[in-house]
Amino acid sequence: MAAGLHRRRGAAAMNSLERVLAALQNRPADRPAFLLNAGLYGSRLTGASLKDHYTDPAVYAEGQMAIRETFSPDLLVSPFALAGLGAAFGSRMSTPHRQPPNVAAFAAPSAEAALQLPLPDVDSHPQILYLRESIRILAKTYAGQAPVIGLLASPVDLPPLIIGLEAWLDALLFQPDTARALLHRLSPFFVDLGKAMLSDGATALALTANLANRFMVPAPVVEGLGLPSLAQALGEIPGPVILHHGGCPLLAHLADFMGLPNTVGYVVDAGEELAAARALLGPGPLLLGNLGGPTLAGLRPEEVSALCDQALAQRTTDPQFILATSGADIPLDTPPACLQAITDAVCRAGGARS
Repeated sequence: MAAGLHRRRGAAAMNSLERVLAALQNRPADRPAFLLNAGLYGSRLTGASLKDHYTDPAVYAEGQMAIRETFSPDLLVSPFALAGLGAAFGSRMSTPHRQPPNVAAFAAPSAEAALQLPLPDVDSHPQILYLRESIRILAKTYAGQAPVIGLLASPVDLPPLIIGLEAWLDALLFQPDTARALLHRLSPFFVDLGKAMLSDGATALALTANLANRFMVPAPVVEGLGLPSLAQALGEIPGPVILHHGGCPLLAHLADFMGLPNTVGYVVDAGEELAAARALLGPGPLLLGNLGGPTLAGLRPEEVSALCDQALAQRTTDPQFILATSGADIPLDTPPACLQAITDAVCRAGGARS
């Protein structure tokens, strides 16, 4: 386990699950919780090939175990490999040399054509089973110790994995009836998979909703298609949901996403003002962020440490703040000392509370 994760003076030691539950309940903890989007980085620690890492759930889980053993993050994550969801519909995946899989060819050329695609079986499709079994292994290993977060794309973000972003934007902007029909078609798959992930042991789901964000699409699309579809689908999820900014700025449009069913937290983008986000949210929801995961490889450990200290100092009186890397996966060439700097920063913050 990473050095320095000792209980603070005068406080009973908490495990990661207890720490995160305290944040959810707006209660003080021994130190701030933290999350690393380090699904990819686990392969660096285990030495596994990316092909094995993103096809064998046991290999992926070993990577998360290595992340936990080395850096002690409080929350573990299922594979951030959303291309696999597209592949379940028939898209063709490729695995870059040093990145998670991406979509190389789409299953259908348009939203209208996608309406004819069969829905994948969440209980038998190999791509879905890889995601689910990764959760099962981690949930069994860390039962009662650490939360496991199931990563997923919301219904409004599934079509870019199936038909591509350009075709989906075309439907949203110029064929709203077809777009609405496709959202209606895809929502049951999203709900079934979300329910399955929770039954497999995921503590919560974290999902993107980029195409319901005014940064990506105009207000009529957000208000008429994106948010209603999202609210309806989330209302059927029998567990907590964390909304991830997904690479889009979230703070300016955070109010749109407040009050969504079962939504207990929000991950803001790197550098977005944490105090402003909390002022909008008020007490209740978790606030996660705002370290740029993809940029860590270009920073020195002392620079990472300063960013962490700055974020933690801003939220020192906020029990519902979780320090988290934002954006995509932490790159493979990130120096381990940069991740250790995050661990050390939350330990210092815990000591300052004593």
